[in-house]
Amino acid sequence: MSPTTESTLLSTLPARALLGRLLAVRVSLIAGWAVGIAWLHWGIGIPMPLVPISAVLLLMGLFALSTAWRLRQDAPATQLEFLAHLLTDLTAFAVLVFFSGGVTNPFVSLMLVPVVIAAISLRPRWVWLLAAVAGGFYALLLFYYWPLAVADPVAAYGMHLGGMWFNFLISAGMIAFFVTRMHAALRARDRELSALREKQLRDERIVALGTQAALAAHELATPLATIQTTAHELAGEFANDPDIGADCRLLEQQAQACKRILTQLAARAQDTSPEPRPLDSWLAALVERWQVLRPDAPIATTLPTDRRTFIPPDGLEQAILNVLNNAADASPGPVEFVAEARDDTLLIDIADRGPGFSPEQRAQAGRVLFSGKPGRGWGMGLALTHATLERAGGSLALAERDGGGTRVRITLPWKPSA
Repeated sequence: MSPTTESTLLSTLPARALLGRLLAVRVSLIAGWAVGIAWLHWGIGIPMPLVPISAVLLLMGLFALSTAWRLRQDAPATQLEFLAHLLTDLTAFAVLVFFSGGVTNPFVSLMLVPVVIAAISLRPRWVWLLAAVAGGFYALLLFYYWPLAVADPVAAYGMHLGGMWFNFLISAGMIAFFVTRMHAALRARDRELSALREKQLRDERIVALGTQAALAAHELATPLATIQTTAHELAGEFANDPDIGADCRLLEQQAQACKRILTQLAARAQDTSPEPRPLDSWLAALVERWQVLRPDAPIATTLPTDRRTFIPPDGLEQAILNVLNNAADASPGPVEFVAEARDDTLLIDIADRGPGFSPEQRAQAGRVLFSGKPGRGWGMGLALTHATLERAGGSLALAERDGGGTRVRITLPWKPSA
């Protein structure tokens, strides 16, 4: 992943992670101010300028509704947009403080909440801008404000202390709420970025391997044709010798199988669309093809009788053959192949009686390169299979088989064409 792409991702967070949390804080402040003003005006008889305060609260309510509508669009929130929301909330809060006693209002320190929110979600220059605006508002409120008409100085002092205590509780609660939620959102984004980087590195390795495979396939065409012709001639020459003749015929079959693989690679390179085939015949042909390649490996199959046509995704056959080969290499007994077709999912279970994998290997299967066959494998089979299924919207999972061994489950979404 390039630095530019990563910077872009880090500079924008999901709208629900930023504006959703800020909307909850805004609604809480609107409700708190409404209750507090009503209590002062009608509860303890301190006259308040209800018209301008109500107008500001109404505008903040409309702004909250517009933010809720904007969240339904499920679009990313940019740094500037989030800064605009914080500036709007800060300005509205400063106006409310102006009409309720200015700096003598014990809740004036709540203007620090937008600054704290900005500090954990915006770039430093926007944080300093918001802090400067908050400081400017506070300086103005030192000299210009609507004083509260409290006749008893002792009562006013007690109210101020009680308000400061309540303000501390509110500030601590809001900051804790927003900071913990934002940290959770940032951790989720870090996990997404890490997964994207891992996937990109894995895809780069697979693309490089695919390029080398294409070059090797081109070079192998001529020697394979020679091997097939020679094996055919030898099979005819030693037709009366059952041992040598059988070996020559087997060699010819193997060369034919390799030639079919090269033909399929050439067809994919030409971007030809595969023909739809009935699912049951496609699965049966796949198992038969593998038996030609591995005549010494016994297999027990359970195939569905489903005649709906199926267009296999590019690379799916080779992915399944990779898993079958791994199972045959590991298992001293027959490999179990079970396929099940559901309305929207194709499930294929491939089980063996081999030594199995450790829990760590099962968790990493297909994501890192490792081989369970020291000296016999490159560790690419599961990685290629996992990448192929992931590209087709499917998945691969390894589980411990009852009685010993490993069960590989291939899950693939599919839509029958008929």
